[in-house]
Amino acid sequence: MKHFYLKQKVFSFTDRYKIFDENQNVVYYVKSKVFSIHNKMKFIDQKNDSVLYHFKRRLFRIMPCYELQDADMNVLAIVKRKFSLLRPKVFVEKEGKNFMIEGNYFAHSFQVMSDGQEVASVTKKWLSWGDSYQITIFEDQNETFYLVMVILIDSMFHDNKKKNRSF
Repeated sequence: MKHFYLKQKVFSFTDRYKIFDENQNVVYYVKSKVFSIHNKMKFIDQKNDSVLYHFKRRLFRIMPCYELQDADMNVLAIVKRKFSLLRPKVFVEKEGKNFMIEGNYFAHSFQVMSDGQEVASVTKKWLSWGDSYQITIFEDQNETFYLVMVILIDSMFHDNKKKNRSF
């Protein structure tokens, strides 16, 4: 079991995230394109500054849908938000394996489920400067994939609120 902490940069033209390990060292970061209608982002390994994943929002969808690609731009997974009144739900199709991400009413806590088993959990801090999450991953072999899911959750559930704010 590993713990990570995700922090979104507050004053930025684009979405920028840093992911910290348990010792508060930056291990990954995410950058997005400035004027992208697809909301394109890159998930980057801090150690060697290499891109691990690309993801972009598919256009002309009622509910948000993202495409997750590897460094060579091959599609790895499709991430879709499903309509639900009480509990936000996201379904992920990855190489024949399905994941379900289910959250609470305020979209502040999520569980990532695979075959009925919890593989990761996410909790958003209520009072913080920018979006901050604590991520617990129970399965070490897919940690980067689960961290990308947290960023997509933030994009799906919290970006609309950010874009509608007036300063």
